[in-house]
Amino acid sequence: MAKVRNESANIVIVGSGVAGSLMASRFANHPGVVILETGPSIPMGDPGWWFHHVARGGGTGNTPYAAFYDQAADFDATGANPWNIQGGRIFGAGGTMLHWGGWVPRFKPEDFALYSNTGQGIDWPFGYDQLEPFYNQAERYLGASGDSSDNNPPRSQPYPYGAAPYPISAGPFIQAFARVRPAIGFGHLPVARYGQANGMGGPCRTTGTCDYCPVAGRFTGDQPLALLADNPNVSLRLGAAVTAIRMVNRQQVAGVTYTDMNTGDTVLLDAQNVILCNGAFEIPKLLQASTSSYWPKGIGNDRDLVGRFVSATQFFYASGTAPNPQKFEEELGFPSLCSRTFDAPQYQKDGKFFISMNYETPNIDVGLMMAQGYSASQIRDACTAPAKYQLYGNLSAIPQFNNRVSCAVGTTRFGLPRTSIYTPDPLFDPLKAQIYVDKLKTVLAQMGCTDVGWGTYPQRGDHVACTTRMANDPNLGVVNPQLQVFGVDNLYIVSNSVMPTLPAANPTLTLVALAMKAMGSDTALARLAKSA
Repeated sequence: MAKVRNESANIVIVGSGVAGSLMASRFANHPGVVILETGPSIPMGDPGWWFHHVARGGGTGNTPYAAFYDQAADFDATGANPWNIQGGRIFGAGGTMLHWGGWVPRFKPEDFALYSNTGQGIDWPFGYDQLEPFYNQAERYLGASGDSSDNNPPRSQPYPYGAAPYPISAGPFIQAFARVRPAIGFGHLPVARYGQANGMGGPCRTTGTCDYCPVAGRFTGDQPLALLADNPNVSLRLGAAVTAIRMVNRQQVAGVTYTDMNTGDTVLLDAQNVILCNGAFEIPKLLQASTSSYWPKGIGNDRDLVGRFVSATQFFYASGTAPNPQKFEEELGFPSLCSRTFDAPQYQKDGKFFISMNYETPNIDVGLMMAQGYSASQIRDACTAPAKYQLYGNLSAIPQFNNRVSCAVGTTRFGLPRTSIYTPDPLFDPLKAQIYVDKLKTVLAQMGCTDVGWGTYPQRGDHVACTTRMANDPNLGVVNPQLQVFGVDNLYIVSNSVMPTLPAANPTLTLVALAMKAMGSDTALARLAKSA
C-alpha cells in the first residue's frame, strides 16, 4: 500500500543526463548526494546488445533506449508549426545523452551578443572570452576530438584528441564546396568520441553504429554515473518522478516531493541544496507546478518568464542522386565534415546556419546482401549504382516571448505532468531559410546530383533551450550568471534551459562549459563544493 515517506539529503540533483551526472561528479566528496531520475537504468556499451542491434539491421528502433522516448499521448503541441517531440529525449539513467550525436562545436563570440548585434532576444551576461577557459575544461571532460589548428572561434588549448578523419565519401562535397561561388569553407566537426581508452570507455573503433556503441567510445551521460556507483556519498534513485519543490520561506528551498514509481509512495525528501538538471521541458514545468504562498505563480515566476522563449534549432536538408563509380561508402557512424561559413557574424540577423554532411549515405550493406544470397555481380552493381548524397544544417532560433512550455493535464507513464508546447510565433524566417537551402542545392548540383530536393524535419525539440534563461536582471531572466534562481538561495539550474539564446551550433559543449564556469573559484556552487 502506498504511503508517505519522509527522508533527507544534503544535495539533491534532479536529472541524470550530462548536467546531472557532471554535478554529481563534482559533489561526490559530499555525503548525502541524491540523484533523482524518473527513468530506468538502460544498458549501454554492451557488445551483446550491439550484436542484437546489428543483426536486426541497426537503427534507433533496435536500441535498448528506444522504449523510453516521449509518446504521442505525453504532450500537447499547438501553434503555427506544432512540435512533435517523439524521439527527441530519453527518460533513463544518462538521459538524452544516450542517443546524442556527440557533436561538440563551440559557440562563436557573436553568439553571446545577439541583442547588441541584431536587436533580437537578449545578450548573455558574459562573452565568449569569459567562457573560453571553461570550453577547454568541457572538451577534456567530454573527450572531444577536433582540429586544434582551427582557431575560429579562438581557442587557447588544443583538443584532447585529434580530429576524426574525413571519410572518402566526403571528397565530392569538399570539391563542390571549392567550386561554388563564393566558395564554401569546411572543416572537421568536433565530436565527443575518445581517441584513446580512458576511464569512461573507448577508444572509438568507428564501427559505423554510433546509435549504439559497443565499446562506450562516445561520451554518454551514464558513464560518469557508473564511475560513481561504488561511492558511498552518492545515491542514484531510479523511477523517481519529481513533482514539486517545497519551500521553507520565499528564499529557502526545503526539499522536493517525488513519486517512487516502484512502490507508489510519495517521498518528501528534505535537502540543503537542490540542483535542477532535468532539461528545458521538465524544469520550467516543475517550477510552475511548485506553487505556494511564497511563490503563487510558481518558483521564480513572478515576472511570468518561466517556460517562455522555448527555442530549438530547425533542421533543413537537401539531397540528390549522383553516379557512384568509385563505390563510395560511409565508413563512420557520425559526420566529420562540417561548414561554418554561414555560422558567422554577417549572417546573425537572418539566422546563422551550421552545415554538415549526412553520414548515413551512400551506404550498401554488403554483409546483409551476402547473407541474403545475392551474387558477386549483383553486389558489385549495387555498390556502383547511383547513390544518394545529402547535406543538412541547423538554423539558429529567434527567441519569442509567446512560445512557451507548461504543464498539460494528466501524467505520463513516468509519473510526470504531461507537456504543453505552445509555439504561435515562428523560430525562423522561411524566406531567409530558403536562401541557405538553395546553397545546399547548389553544392549538390556541383556534385552532378540530379533529382535534387529539399525539406525540413518536423520540429522535435532537439537542442531545446532558453526556458529559464540566464540574465543579470531578474526582470529579464530566471537565473543569475551563477545559475541560481533569482530570489532563492539554495536552488540552481544547470541545463540548456538557462541559455539566453540558441545559436546554430549544437549546445551540449556550451552547457558543460557553463556548468564548469558555475563551479569556478568564486561562485555559489564552488563555495558549496568546498564546504564538504
